Amino acid sequence: MSRFSTMLLSAISLPTLASAAIAAAPPSEGPAATPDVAPSSASDGISDIIVTAQKRSDRLSEVPLSINAATGEQLRTAGITGAADLVKIVPGFTTVNTAFGNPVYFIRGIGFNDSTLGVSPAVSIYMDQQPLSFSPMSRGSVLDLERVEVLKGPQGTLFGQNSTGGAINFIAAKPTQTLKAGADFTYGRFGQADGEAYISGPVSDMLAFRVAARTENRSDWQKGYLNNERLGDKRFLNGRISAFWTPSDRVSLLLTANGWRDRSDAQQPQFVKYTPARTGPTARVVPFPVATFPAAPHDARLAAWPLDFNYRLDNWMYSFAGDFEFDLTENIHLASLTSYVKYHQSIPINYGGTNFANAFSLDVGDISTFSQELRISGDVGSRIKWMLGGTYKRDHVHEIQYASPLITSSAILAGRLINGYIDTNDQRIKSRGVFGSVDFKLTDQLTLQGSMRYTKEDRRYIGCVSDTGAGDLAAAANNALRTNIAPGGCVAISSSGQGLQIINNSLDQDNVSYRASLNWKPSSTMLVYANVTKGYKSGSFPTIFGVFATQKDPIGQESVLAYELGAKLRLARKIDITGAAFYYDYGDKQLLGAKKDLIFGVLPALVSIPKSRVAGAEASLSAGPFSGLSFALNGTYVSTRVQRNPVQPTGPFGDAGNFVGEAFPLTPKWQGTASVDYHFALNERLNGYGGASVTGRTSTFNALLARTAAAALNEATYHVPGYILLDLRVGIEAADRLWSVELWGRNVTDRYYTTGTKKVADFVTSFAGMPASYGVTARFRM
Repeated sequence: MSRFSTMLLSAISLPTLASAAIAAAPPSEGPAATPDVAPSSASDGISDIIVTAQKRSDRLSEVPLSINAATGEQLRTAGITGAADLVKIVPGFTTVNTAFGNPVYFIRGIGFNDSTLGVSPAVSIYMDQQPLSFSPMSRGSVLDLERVEVLKGPQGTLFGQNSTGGAINFIAAKPTQTLKAGADFTYGRFGQADGEAYISGPVSDMLAFRVAARTENRSDWQKGYLNNERLGDKRFLNGRISAFWTPSDRVSLLLTANGWRDRSDAQQPQFVKYTPARTGPTARVVPFPVATFPAAPHDARLAAWPLDFNYRLDNWMYSFAGDFEFDLTENIHLASLTSYVKYHQSIPINYGGTNFANAFSLDVGDISTFSQELRISGDVGSRIKWMLGGTYKRDHVHEIQYASPLITSSAILAGRLINGYIDTNDQRIKSRGVFGSVDFKLTDQLTLQGSMRYTKEDRRYIGCVSDTGAGDLAAAANNALRTNIAPGGCVAISSSGQGLQIINNSLDQDNVSYRASLNWKPSSTMLVYANVTKGYKSGSFPTIFGVFATQKDPIGQESVLAYELGAKLRLARKIDITGAAFYYDYGDKQLLGAKKDLIFGVLPALVSIPKSRVAGAEASLSAGPFSGLSFALNGTYVSTRVQRNPVQPTGPFGDAGNFVGEAFPLTPKWQGTASVDYHFALNERLNGYGGASVTGRTSTFNALLARTAAAALNEATYHVPGYILLDLRVGIEAADRLWSVELWGRNVTDRYYTTGTKKVADFVTSFAGMPASYGVTARFRM
């Protein structure tokens, strides 16, 4: 990154480290605590946002946790239409796509970049506190939102799913007792045509409803750089229906149904380089000139793919949720949250990045999730708040990964060619937990908080790498290993050398997570807090190629012991300063690494890093110095370090070495965001406005590189350069804010950037970020 870029990021990132962290909130009193609200002015301070991060409603400035929160209006202003776009407003948050197309989220360097569908994420996702257990389920979350809350650091003491990185809670706008409606229409580059609308109002004095829908459409934006082919068509539809019943002032019931379907073209990766997994006389001779295939130009639109495959996604999800709230007494509250989610995916990817038909995969999967949480909370006088609860969650994940044809240098066994395989991963997961929390006001200014959760999780795995039915993989295994596998059969060799019909395995683990917090509020405008938090992330079974049963062994749970010191300060009604310093002691970090296989060369493998650490600081400044003008600065510094090697540390190119001292993959040291908006009167009926947003990050690497001479040669391949992106907006609106028309541009400098580099088999590829886009949006409200 240039010196100018580094200086700009430093200016964004360090407005003031002496102050504190973006705070969270105490536990929610249910749907009634988060009513529909009018769009917030861009100049509103962060302290005015109400959050439910601890399952009760409170002002953001009064919660001793590190949180970024934004209203639905602020999300629309920033052009955020999906969870991945949160990088625009949440420093320390990053996202990548796996080699097979699913999203992975990171907060402060903690995430798990595994392509397996059934892997529990390090950053958990919730919709109205109901869990979306797996990251791909988050696709339709940014629809008709009241706000979003991003909690940083280990979670699990109150939320139903443990996570070591953090949690993202999307809060949908709720039904209202007055009639409200609105619509947004967007037209932009690449034929973008989006529409979103909602209507909300009463059916009776006790019953209200809300209906919202969104459609996203776009024509092809990717281009073949060796031909005139086009790809990138978008066809996405999203909807939500909710009903809010309040038969009395003590009882409420919120029922919600969500659904979305994505029939877009899957984005195809860009070819970086060819690196054969196997060389020498035992390597397969690939019948295409892949070794001389030209790397993709540094243009986000340019890629290569074979023409003989269908690249259309078939992804969909629907969910039903119920939130029942009951005031047992004036001081005791009962809440029951129930949800069911069904998810399906079919993702076609040309993971070789060339236009040869040699590296095509289709990842098909289904997930069903049932979740139940029951909690009771109350007050004892004015000094004690308490909560007790329990959770039960059941997941069934069935994934089938088809790789056909698989024509790479390692696709040969005992002289027999292997042209494809099928990898099946079926997991049944049961999780039970009990939790409790107490807030004790020691004095009017000093509060002690504590929370704890016991979680037990049982995973049952059935899976195998199988022959496609053509018989090539079965014949190769029979010839090499003296087995008797029929065409289409399971190819799994036990540690004793026996062939298995199927692999059955289990992983049963439990843990106790906790958080202790001491916070001091010397005045109504200042909060200082210190937290100690222990968090866990559950283990996982991989979906990776390998004929030995041990390659399907699970990885165990990881843990983080986090220390955080933070503060929040309101200098004036429109000026908020927050900041925090943190240190994480990380045990058994889960990582998708590499293993040198004697038969197939370098293969992906799950790796556990015994000991590592994360240290850093973050700060935010939000201000509206005078009417109409507002600006915000946010920055995060994160330093990560591996402190102890795993067993046989191996780099992505098969080089053994030393990981100690290396930084975590996909973890920029510096990240920052900055925004400014100015609203002004044109006349009595019209206002004008303009604004700009900047997002920046320094460089990182996409993998742990073993410290060897060979690794040094390959560092450039896995280097992910830093970047700075600029968004602009200008518009006019009615003085009563009932309509507006806005011209906008995203990445207006057309900066080329990538979210990460992948190595699968012989191929190194990357996914590019979106190029410059621009358009017009009209909004109407009533």
